[in-house]
Amino acid sequence: MTVAARPALRRFARVGRVGRSVLILVLGALCDMYCVINVPGAATLTGGDEPQAQITRLGVMIALVAIACWTTVFVRVRIPIAVVAAGGLLMLVGVSYVLALVGVYHALIRWPRRTPLIGSLTVAAVALFVLREAFTAWGGALAWTFDNAPYTDASPVWNVAAAVIAVLSLGLVAGLVAYRRARIEASVSRVRADFEHERADALDMQVARQAERERIARDLHDGLGHRLSSVALAAGAFEAQAGTTVDPALTEWARTVRRQAHAALEDVRDVVGGLRSDAAGDEVLPPASLRGLAAMISELRAGGHRVDAYVVVEGIERLSPAVDAAAFRIVQESLTNAIKHAPGATVSLTVDAAPDRGVRVRVENALVPVATGVPSGGRGLLGIRERAASVDGTAWIGPHAGRFVTDVSLPWRDRP
Repeated sequence: MTVAARPALRRFARVGRVGRSVLILVLGALCDMYCVINVPGAATLTGGDEPQAQITRLGVMIALVAIACWTTVFVRVRIPIAVVAAGGLLMLVGVSYVLALVGVYHALIRWPRRTPLIGSLTVAAVALFVLREAFTAWGGALAWTFDNAPYTDASPVWNVAAAVIAVLSLGLVAGLVAYRRARIEASVSRVRADFEHERADALDMQVARQAERERIARDLHDGLGHRLSSVALAAGAFEAQAGTTVDPALTEWARTVRRQAHAALEDVRDVVGGLRSDAAGDEVLPPASLRGLAAMISELRAGGHRVDAYVVVEGIERLSPAVDAAAFRIVQESLTNAIKHAPGATVSLTVDAAPDRGVRVRVENALVPVATGVPSGGRGLLGIRERAASVDGTAWIGPHAGRFVTDVSLPWRDRP
């Protein structure tokens, strides 16, 4: 509804502008057609009980010129100088200065920095117009209209009236210009104030988000970091104790537990460093990447997990870091989910990444209804879907033909 209403509002505004221009044209042309009698020789005026005004051929020509000059009001906003020029021509002829004031008004709105120049020229032109009417044969429309007196019998009081009308006209233009500029300044101030409010709201939201990130970072560092540190120490002690046995498999398992604990601790530190705003001087750890798949699969196999992997990655140096990291984390979470819910079962991993094919990750494991005792928050699958959606990818997760399948497709994006 809003989109459909906007063209209608624009058409209504356009019709309103044209209507105002037509109204100004009609009123101004009628005024100047009457003011033609100000020009000597344009009309024959007679006073007395039956005053008459007979327009001459010269008067008809001047009236036509006045109508043509008033058509410039249609471009008064875009080209105010055209209206000023047309109004100046009518002033030079001696008809009136009304059209010139219309053009001056829009010129002052269009070029506010030239107000002193435009204002002084306007006052001087109107003053010369009034003086010419007072001391020459020009003028007489007021006297003939209100006193039935032709040029020769006009009273000097009408010259004073013409001067008063000129002063009031100039004052009206000045007042309208001041009012319009005040409205424009108020509108600009409102826009600026709205922008500043939006900027302040955005900054407040950013500060609130950073505060929440730092709170999460503290909780991770103090809670999970502490527990992982304890696990890493215990795993080291377990590895040292297992080294005294004759079972090499037990020693390798202990070593794997220690490595995984250390890797998890480094991941937590990486996340904490990314969340905190004061971590600029901390050590920058390498970002997650498909380059780390080989090491991850090797560690899982060393820990006794059976993983059948088929990995084909082409053009990894061209892949966007965002897609690269998302793909690695999806593989990591999918394998973790498979190992946790299907202990002892073989996990099948397929990774195919290439610029012309995109990135495809598929993890399968048999459905084994065995309780592992490992706590699960149920957010791993949701995280996979969210990571895929963050890079405009798709994810299908669920049981199929007796197996649990995680199938994710990500679009290829070149590194910027």
